[in-house]
Amino acid sequence: MLNRDRQIVEPLLQPGETLVAAAEVSLAPGTPYPPQELLTPRRPSALEQRIAGPFGVLRKAYAVLNPVQAAVVAVEDRLADAVPASVVHGKGMGGGWRSVAGQFVVRMQDQGANAAGLFAVTERRAMMVVDRSKLWQPGTDHVVHWEEPHAALAELRRHPKGLIQRGRLDLVFTDGSWAGIVTSVPGNADPLATAFARRGY
Repeated sequence: MLNRDRQIVEPLLQPGETLVAAAEVSLAPGTPYPPQELLTPRRPSALEQRIAGPFGVLRKAYAVLNPVQAAVVAVEDRLADAVPASVVHGKGMGGGWRSVAGQFVVRMQDQGANAAGLFAVTERRAMMVVDRSKLWQPGTDHVVHWEEPHAALAELRRHPKGLIQRGRLDLVFTDGSWAGIVTSVPGNADPLATAFARRGY
């Protein structure tokens, strides 16, 4: 576990709680995107609203000046949308959107979590810590974005797949649903799995 990760998570622990392991993770490729109605509606910030207009004008100008390239990009985007990531990478989630895994995926795509964060295991719970700081102040606002007591998790199973998902773990919940996460550094997956296996040490 990196000292940086420890310094981020430890201030968020409950009194008497001990951090066992933590690592940067993201949702596994092939994880479906939640239906829009399950996500909290997001209003663009004042800055995003100000720059949206000029970018829209630039995009239209580019399409006029480079019609062939713009058409190629549009076709590539449609092809990427037509082939689900699960076809290329395998499934990233098992269970419906009302399952515990489905709720975990919704949470990780909701409110700017961007499907990534620090996955931490303590002797009491598993949790996901995300950085909600502004772009110009990174690393200043870490919060616990998702958490479950160990009783809700049946297993944190190692599930390496190919080159992209060598650091893959599946969170298997007690309702039988599961969700895949991938550590940014493959070598960090085993310590997380071991930490969960030794929970309540």
